[in-house]
Amino acid sequence: ATSASSSSSSSSSSNPSRSRRIRAPPPRASRSPSAYFVDVTDADPGVKLAPFEPGMRDATVFGVSHMTNAHEAAEHILVNAPASVVVETGLCKEHGAARGTTFKFDEIFTAIEIGGAKATAEESLQFITRVAHQLRLEERPLHKSPFWQSMKTQLPAEPLVYAAAFAVDARLVFGDRPKETTYRRLLSCPTLAELDETFGNQSERNYRLLLPEDHPLAAVPPMPAHDKFEQICIHERDEILTHTIRLEASNAEGAGEVVAVLGADHVPGVEKRWRSFVDGSATPPTPDEIDALNTAPDTAEDDIGVRLAIMQRLLGLRCTESLVNDANAALDADLDALKGEDIIAFNATSEIYGAARMLLACVNDRDVFDAVIGGRGGCDFGDVLSPMRDVRPMNGGKGWSEEALLWLRTASGVDFSALAAGDSETGSSDPTPF
Repeated sequence: ATSASSSSSSSSSSNPSRSRRIRAPPPRASRSPSAYFVDVTDADPGVKLAPFEPGMRDATVFGVSHMTNAHEAAEHILVNAPASVVVETGLCKEHGAARGTTFKFDEIFTAIEIGGAKATAEESLQFITRVAHQLRLEERPLHKSPFWQSMKTQLPAEPLVYAAAFAVDARLVFGDRPKETTYRRLLSCPTLAELDETFGNQSERNYRLLLPEDHPLAAVPPMPAHDKFEQICIHERDEILTHTIRLEASNAEGAGEVVAVLGADHVPGVEKRWRSFVDGSATPPTPDEIDALNTAPDTAEDDIGVRLAIMQRLLGLRCTESLVNDANAALDADLDALKGEDIIAFNATSEIYGAARMLLACVNDRDVFDAVIGGRGGCDFGDVLSPMRDVRPMNGGKGWSEEALLWLRTASGVDFSALAAGDSETGSSDPTPF
């Protein structure tokens, strides 16, 4: 994801409501992003998608990690010179501004180098254009050139794909919806209880990931079908990506196949949808249905402070730091617009949902809960965490309460005064919990 800088903090002194708001940083994911993306291996030929309409091209889908320098997808492009390359992540902000935005090397190169657009072109676009231009000057076959051999050891998977597409004059097509649309749908489409539920599902998932790999409970089961993060951030986008691949496969412009390069967690969903079109068990979505998925709703007005806080914490559990920063920047205007009770609710909910005790309280599988806490002590720690469970909207709470905040701030406190003087009656110097 492309990081965008948040608005300047210099305006906070002129906005009293902002000065009262403390933005706690969302918690980071419990493991590296490799827990959610399966890297392409050296022998991965990609997933072949068979045509299901007359005149449709063949298509090949590659799943890549957004954080590695896997080069197989890019080399496939250099060797096969496809007509179109569909990507999940836009080359730059302009490319990722709308689904279907198409870049062609000759048009981009002319605009930057001849048309005077260099001063305004984004740095990432200029860089890829320069790299692709140099690659085009190399001796054929391009994938065996010394320049490419150097490139593929230095650049991540997606920049390699952009440069390869430009080098063979393929159409580079943004296949996803803008990220801000996804953020806003996640913020406003679910009910507050559903948003809270998906937070809890992710917390339990992360605790499973903390267990040793050989632990019997370490296997992560699929998210529930109704989980709103999976529905909005994965399944809806699978539908949109599949639609874009289909449009490009039906496009008569140019010769060659269509190559799609997606985050690896989208490949199963795209493949499943495509198979259903091939075997006739499902029909492709209508343009109106795709338009609906591409539309960001108006920001929800109910409990907006609580919604923003839970969503920030949810993204912190699930996503990379750069994507969390991007989401925060996209929703910065909504944070700035908070007033009065919504500011109080945002701060309180953010503190509660950022606490380890809330994360533990979200673990509903009792066996997993016992495994991660160690099961030691003279009390049932599940009962101890009831103040956290009680404020959860899915349990009828509002996301926070003054009582829950007070409990959270004092529950882990320890009175160390006994260490200095000792217990006059027992002689014990053990610290006393509050």
